[in-house]
Amino acid sequence: MQLFSHSELESLKTQIRGLETELEGLKSAITKTQKGDYDAARETCLRMGGALASPRNAAENSALQKIVTWYNRRAVLGINDMATEGRFEYLNGDVIGYSNWAPGEPNNLGNEDCVEMHQDGKWHDRGCTLEWLVICEF
Repeated sequence: MQLFSHSELESLKTQIRGLETELEGLKSAITKTQKGDYDAARETCLRMGGALASPRNAAENSALQKIVTWYNRRAVLGINDMATEGRFEYLNGDVIGYSNWAPGEPNNLGNEDCVEMHQDGKWHDRGCTLEWLVICEF
């Protein structure tokens, strides 16, 4: 019993190579800013021609989690609720369609408007003046 045709298998191999290349690109786009807060991180990515990483599905979240785990640091995401409390948006103002909040999050303790990813891939809302690992997407 044949599960995949030769052309289907080749197509899957091509897709895997593309994903591996994309992951390597993400790894090479990692930078640490001197200040490291949300505004500095956003500006760093803009200067490089990209934007703060904003996972839009579980696969993207998993790829970012691998980078966060590899560096053993929490990372800031390009998601916030600065415009309207409790309404988390991407940098372009669109309301997020995917989330991976940790239990009890977001909790807005102390007016937390930014989002960080922990090594387990879960998100926490945090104040925007912390120092984070910066991951840019292009």
